[in-house]
Amino acid sequence: MILNCEICHAKFDVDLIDSEETINFSYYCIFCENKLLESNEKKKFIPKDIIEYPISQIALPGIIHTLLNNFMDEYKPMFKELSINKGWAKSNLHISLDDGNYNDDYDFTKEGWTYFQIRGTIDDPTEKKSIEDIFKTPGMALAIYFLHEYEQVQIQTLMIPYLLRRKGIGKKIISIIYEACKVFGYRLLVVDMVESFYNRLLERGAIMIDFETVEITDNTKLV
Repeated sequence: MILNCEICHAKFDVDLIDSEETINFSYYCIFCENKLLESNEKKKFIPKDIIEYPISQIALPGIIHTLLNNFMDEYKPMFKELSINKGWAKSNLHISLDDGNYNDDYDFTKEGWTYFQIRGTIDDPTEKKSIEDIFKTPGMALAIYFLHEYEQVQIQTLMIPYLLRRKGIGKKIISIIYEACKVFGYRLLVVDMVESFYNRLLERGAIMIDFETVEITDNTKLV
């Protein structure tokens, strides 16, 4: 069956199949989170295909929101608080990849999400024993800005809790965002980085834009 979203005009193809038990089930648009269908019958809905995508300003942030929310599922029980949101906010600068110039007059009044974030605090069962331990952050933070007019996405904050480091989570998050950007022809920058992270991304094949900014490409090794 076909489901149409009246808000963002996405169109979905889903299978309606029998279930052994009654399931209270709501089907939401993955792009704008509009409720498309609700059921309390012995049925369940299996997504098959996205027939019609909404405009990029809605589709790209919506897909990234869904993919990262699903990716974080296995880690969510470790957090005492975790929020995954998208909305509207003003970024600092558009970085021109053609001439290297900066533009702070970007118009954020256009339709669509301009900002995505993950924020959370993980429970640390270990006892703090030294000054060094105090600075082992329990916090997670991710901030992404969408500059739709320039088909550019900027990761401006990426912080992983100490207990989850060295598991490849940061690189996987960047990879998820990059693969979504490719679908819509957007370029992905990581900006305002500390020197150590900046150097690691350069070593993995990211392209230098300036001394705090790199561009992620197919040649960037994220796995």
